[in-house]
Amino acid sequence: MSAKPDKVFKRTEQHCPQCREIIPASYAEENPFPEFPCPSCGALIDISSLKNDELTAKDERTDGRFDASLKVSYNSYNEFITEYSKNVSRGGIFINTKRHHEISEIVDLSLVVPGLDHALKITGEVMHIKIHNVPDEDAGIGIKFIDIDSESRKALIEFIKSRNDLK
Repeated sequence: MSAKPDKVFKRTEQHCPQCREIIPASYAEENPFPEFPCPSCGALIDISSLKNDELTAKDERTDGRFDASLKVSYNSYNEFITEYSKNVSRGGIFINTKRHHEISEIVDLSLVVPGLDHALKITGEVMHIKIHNVPDEDAGIGIKFIDIDSESRKALIEFIKSRNDLK
C-alpha cells in the first residue's frame, strides 16, 4: 500500500500598492466593497489591483527551530484543546494535532515552558497544516507568532538558547 502525499497548501500574501505592507487575507475578504482602506497606511485599494504573491519555504521560515515537547493549550471551534509541540522557534511553533484547523485561523496559545512559573500567552496564526497520512510522520499545524509580549518573547528565546545554543 503506497502512502498518499500530504495535501499541499499554497500560501500567498497580498501587499498594499502604496506602502507595501501585508494585507491580511481575512481583512480583504471581509470587505464587501470594490475599494477598501489599507489597514496600515489608509490608502484606498482597488480590490482588483491586489495580486497574490506566492510564498516560498524560504520566505516563510526565518528562524532556526529545535525539537521540544511543550504543553500548549488553546480554544478552537468552542473547544478547549491541550496538545504538545513538536518543535519551536523564535517566530513560531509546530503543534502535533489531528484536529481540524484552517489556514489563517487565529489562535490564542497558552504555552508551558519548563522553568517558568506561568504559561506564556501568545497569539498566533495557522500558516501550515500537515495532514496525517504517513505512519512515521506527525500530523499538526505550523503557527506563526503574531502577538507576544516582550517578556514572554524574552523568556521563550532564553529557553530556546538554553536548549539549542541559538544566538
